[in-house]
Amino acid sequence: MQKVGDDAILLNLNTENYFTLDETGTRIIDTLQESDSLNQAVRELVGIYEVDESKLTSDAIRLVEECEQHGLLQITEA
Repeated sequence: MQKVGDDAILLNLNTENYFTLDETGTRIIDTLQESDSLNQAVRELVGIYEVDESKLTSDAIRLVEECEQHGLLQITEA
């Protein structure tokens, strides 16, 4: 992941697949990387963004799954 200002670019050098994240997407990925679980990350993000917890959870899962499908993220156990 390469940050460009508040945004970021995820790049798989083997497949040359990439995904550009806006500030919110970048914050979600950063928080997930720093957290022990999805639930912990969502609780922290709900404190930052005024959004329904279930909506945020759904959006975070969708983002991670899409990035994983393209080989841009790897899900690991904490």
